[in-house]
Amino acid sequence: MRLLPLTVAILLLAVPGPLAAAPDAVETAIRPGDDFYGYANARWLAEQEQAGLPDNSGTTAVLIERNKTRVRGLIAGFSARPASADERKAGLFHASLLDTARIERLGLAPLQGDLAAIARIAERRQLAAWLGAHLSLDDGSGQQVDAPLGIWVHQGFHDADRYAVHLIQGGLGLDRADYADTGPAALERRAAYARRIAAVLQAAGHSDPAARAQAVVAFEGRIAAVHASAADSADVHKTDNAWSRRDFSVRAAGMDWQAFLTAAGLAANDRFVVWQPGMVAGLAQLVAEAPLEPWRDYLTVRLIAHHADALPGSVTGAEPGDRAAVAVERTRRAMPDVVGRAYAARYFQPTAKASAQVMVESIRTAFADRLAQTAWMGDETRVRALAKLAALQIGVGYPDSWATYSALNVVRGDALGNLQRAERLAYRRALAKLGRPVDPGEWAMAPEAVGAILTLSPNAMQFSAGLLQPPYFDPHGDTAANFGSAGAGLAHEVSHSFDPVGNDYDSAGRLVHWWSAYDQARYTAAGRALAVQIGRNCPLPGSCLRGEQVLGESSADLVGLEVAYAAYRRSLNGREDSVIDGLSGDQRFFIAFARRWRRVQSDAALRRYVERDGHLPPRSRAEAVRNLDAWYAAFGVKPGDALYLVPQGRVRVWTK
Repeated sequence: MRLLPLTVAILLLAVPGPLAAAPDAVETAIRPGDDFYGYANARWLAEQEQAGLPDNSGTTAVLIERNKTRVRGLIAGFSARPASADERKAGLFHASLLDTARIERLGLAPLQGDLAAIARIAERRQLAAWLGAHLSLDDGSGQQVDAPLGIWVHQGFHDADRYAVHLIQGGLGLDRADYADTGPAALERRAAYARRIAAVLQAAGHSDPAARAQAVVAFEGRIAAVHASAADSADVHKTDNAWSRRDFSVRAAGMDWQAFLTAAGLAANDRFVVWQPGMVAGLAQLVAEAPLEPWRDYLTVRLIAHHADALPGSVTGAEPGDRAAVAVERTRRAMPDVVGRAYAARYFQPTAKASAQVMVESIRTAFADRLAQTAWMGDETRVRALAKLAALQIGVGYPDSWATYSALNVVRGDALGNLQRAERLAYRRALAKLGRPVDPGEWAMAPEAVGAILTLSPNAMQFSAGLLQPPYFDPHGDTAANFGSAGAGLAHEVSHSFDPVGNDYDSAGRLVHWWSAYDQARYTAAGRALAVQIGRNCPLPGSCLRGEQVLGESSADLVGLEVAYAAYRRSLNGREDSVIDGLSGDQRFFIAFARRWRRVQSDAALRRYVERDGHLPPRSRAEAVRNLDAWYAAFGVKPGDALYLVPQGRVRVWTK
């Protein structure tokens, strides 16, 4: 998913689908020094091949599917067993979305008040007020902005103590590029989109829906023309645009901004970050100049699209089979802390959280040791890096406190009304943060999600309960495997706070470049050897790895592995770990690291991956071990083995 530059998503994505059971045994017919990925994963891969699973299915797919089943069961149970008041509300919310007979029978009737209000827009001030009253609330991903503008209430770029309103572009039904592309594929996408819009307008009672649908597509094209590109939206230095209330009427003339901000509940706010100023200025010009009829039709389409999950599929074009999954997802989004709390209580006990927190602090200590000896850092930068690490808020599993929903009125059978009331509550809560200090411990992802997130501003990260599950992490399992898998992943993400990604943010999450030119030059030189090493690898004929393309993530893989190994060894307090199934602790650590990346991948999928992705493909990620001396000792890897590197050829980006 695309994230705004204040956050770095670490969602471990995979093609959903149940995987065959993963055998624990290594493939002894393969020498670890020749093919470590195969040694650790060959038996598992053979099982997946027999199961006929699709490309890119990996270990994470097990967790994704398992958690989907768990969440469905939890939400269904809210209505079927004794539950808290909030759980009963969530159950009722979910049941109303599943009442397809009632939803079909009501049609667009629940939206008639809003549709009539759009039809009454007769002058520009009313249009501005409508746009302000229907801002989309975003979560920092840039994916939930159905309206032309959305807001995200988050720490600002330069003031670590206060929240700011971030204005974010939206309001398109297609990708930005599709509106101007004249290729046959884009033309067909626009034609199909126009047909869907025509059906919506016809259902809303509009005359001549086909012609008006074409006008809506053309109108969206005008909005798309003023949208910032994805590259510019991801460039933090281009999105750092602080505006006051007065700035809007000067920099984006044409809109009645007083009417807009009053309707949005932001009339008293004087602190905005305008993510895409060109879009805001262009939108204001459209408000001033475009005829009102296409505006009204466009707003009608956007309104119905935004509420599609609570409307008949015959109107929205949704597939009938989607309703159950949609009902679960919308319940999660409407009452996230109810679902997350229930998930944590059932599947991530306090003992599991405590165990993970111990590992987190071990990683922090080992990373501090690593920063203290990192050769490319100057002394001043090292001091800042250590301060940033000490200030880093690392959330494990789930938040320390939960929101409640006594203020949310959930009515049986009122699917659309329930959605609207949940959105208004979330919006009010977001605006209420504007008067409070920034909370660096605020959670940015659902506990039941399979992933983690690093927020550069504020200086924080979270690892979800849904991710901290076997085989990545087992609170009652093998310490060596936990450090080799979850620990290496955690240390990888911590490293982004101190690499070129994190270099733009200080310990408080303020936008400031804190490396010196000396550090930059030394870091670049240190990474060059890793890029060269990577570039020598050609996993397929005519398809060689691109060292510079994957250097940032590969450097994080390497330091993550190094730090996790140091933390694991420290946890033994000078003792040797026990031998399990004939494998030493060090061997189990490195095997767990190799298993972290296993994935079913055809040659065609691998070739696409090499061309486009910023990460190494799975086999190559596992081969980061060849840069650690301890791996050679653990498996007796010697000259002549395919993966053997002479000591001076082993890359050490983050060490002396």
